[in-house]
Amino acid sequence: MTKTMKRLIYILSGLALLVPTIAGAQKVTIASPTITTVPSIYALDEEVKWVFDFSDSPQVSAGQELYMWTWSPNTPSEPNEPVLLTDEGDKIWSLTMVPTTFYRMTAEEMLNNNETFFWFNIRGDREAISSETGTLQVPKKDYIREFVDGGKMMDFGPSDFWLNSTLSILFNANLVEGFLPAPSTLHMHGGVNDWTYTQGFDAWIPETRVKTQFKDMGNGIYKKDLVPIDYFPGVTEETNMENIAFVIAKYNGNDATPDWAGASPDLKIIAPGAPIPPPAKFYIFPMKVSMEDIMIINRDNNDNGQELSYTITGGGKTITGRMEGAKSQQRAYIDLAAEFKSTGATTLNVKVTDNRNNTIYEGDIPLVTVDKPTK
Repeated sequence: MTKTMKRLIYILSGLALLVPTIAGAQKVTIASPTITTVPSIYALDEEVKWVFDFSDSPQVSAGQELYMWTWSPNTPSEPNEPVLLTDEGDKIWSLTMVPTTFYRMTAEEMLNNNETFFWFNIRGDREAISSETGTLQVPKKDYIREFVDGGKMMDFGPSDFWLNSTLSILFNANLVEGFLPAPSTLHMHGGVNDWTYTQGFDAWIPETRVKTQFKDMGNGIYKKDLVPIDYFPGVTEETNMENIAFVIAKYNGNDATPDWAGASPDLKIIAPGAPIPPPAKFYIFPMKVSMEDIMIINRDNNDNGQELSYTITGGGKTITGRMEGAKSQQRAYIDLAAEFKSTGATTLNVKVTDNRNNTIYEGDIPLVTVDKPTK
């Protein structure tokens, strides 16, 4: 064997020994996590938790340290340093921060930097030697401005909330006639499944005022974050949530004589997957009512637990009663001749209310004259 051949064999043998070392140094690409934020609606100067679920990322092991490396809209430090994430268990990690503080920018600066996302990656070690994800992103949005521009009185997020997740509710008090200025704070008075599980705004209880209070976001916009199973007494894992019904009440601000100072119209959030209920339908039959008629007051498609009552006034006489039926339909039959003929009434005032102090209908009904056939 020549010297040249021996030298070639030595070189090839050395390269073969290096192959495992070179292969071992190759960086592993981590499959992207599922990213959510808690709450889903937040101002850039509010605390938020970014949650990273690596359940479907086999390159990540439960319990290992993970780091975020972020550079846009700014770095969290100078020089830029990776940030250790919090291990939540079950291959879920999180970062809790206030964006304006974390990125060392004002909200206005963030929104004006021509970037629509926060940009970053997540590393398996501080220096990203062993593994890291590709570039990841979280939307950088002015949720409050988008809500105002949308023109809605109320909105919420996320759309796929559930019993154990954080639900954010936005309310534009400017769109309720006569609602502003509010003398003090705003509060939620509501319940799950049409008030079946209720958390009321009991203004005289200080702890309830704290629990139900909305956060003032400025300029007549208010926000509340809640977890349904924790917020509404009686709700459990077995509760089949269909909706959250509520009004937003104003507190009079007088701790000596605490009370409501007004409320919004009825509001309702339909739970994900729940069928949208048909709208309520109210009517009085016949369309033209005479003193000789049996007047029927009818309302279809009522809320869960809703009980209707009527008050009818005419000719100086007032009668009241409960409408019979259930959720699908409630009715009352009024023999007008028996009740009002002796009063000489020409108009009846009809008012229908429910057991939650809501007025369903109120109006005056003129009584028509029935022509008697001549012989």
